[in-house]
Amino acid sequence: MEERQRIVVLDDNEVFAALITAALEPDYNVAVGLNGLQGITLCLESHTDLVLTDIGMPDLDGIQMLKEFQKNPRLSGIPVIVVTATHFNTRNRADVNRYPQVRSIISKTSGIDFIMLEVRKAL
Repeated sequence: MEERQRIVVLDDNEVFAALITAALEPDYNVAVGLNGLQGITLCLESHTDLVLTDIGMPDLDGIQMLKEFQKNPRLSGIPVIVVTATHFNTRNRADVNRYPQVRSIISKTSGIDFIMLEVRKAL
């Protein structure tokens, strides 16, 4: 039997994290963290195929986590989709897009179906 791909979901909004997890679990192994520190730990403890992350999180936000990913060869190749409620202006978007592993930036208001489509494209 083929091993299912592993996705790490990072969001301090536990309701949103639960919704995304419920949508992903039929097809993927899912690990959930509440901030970037937990995300780094989850990605280092087991092979990770994709990270879905919020930007605004406590302790270590999404941008800080992306900076840490760049420093670690085990993390720098993991594709990342940013799913956020933050309203991006052009500068904010450029700050996130400068990290090569960022595949897309999605608003949480885009809906689960659109997010799932982006996950399939990124994998």
